[in-house]
Amino acid sequence: MGKTAKQTILVVDDEATIRRLAVDELKAHGYEVLAAGSGAEALALLHGHEGEIHLLLTDVSMPGMSGGELAEAVGAEREGMMVLYMSGFSAGAALHDNVRETGVAFLAKPFVPATLVKKVRAVLAGG
Repeated sequence: MGKTAKQTILVVDDEATIRRLAVDELKAHGYEVLAAGSGAEALALLHGHEGEIHLLLTDVSMPGMSGGELAEAVGAEREGMMVLYMSGFSAGAALHDNVRETGVAFLAKPFVPATLVKKVRAVLAGG
């Protein structure tokens, strides 16, 4: 666990069940985890957290603020924070309407915990 123990992940999903699964699994693997149910809540957490946040794990489609809009807002404040999008829709359909960047990291929902951790590790490692 050594390397991951100091990495912080901000998990944002309006579905409480998915959010709880992600939080519990990431904490079990040594990550520090902040969790929010909306983009506005995530921005409030971001503003209140003085330490580094290494990864934004966000649902693509949420009421009020999409994952893409959240990532843009976060990127403006925390340069260098990596983003991993997740969605129950296919990557193409989900990302086309909500995310402007190309070559983004994507995790399809539903996912099994091991797949989540593997993908998070890969994104944090730069792949």
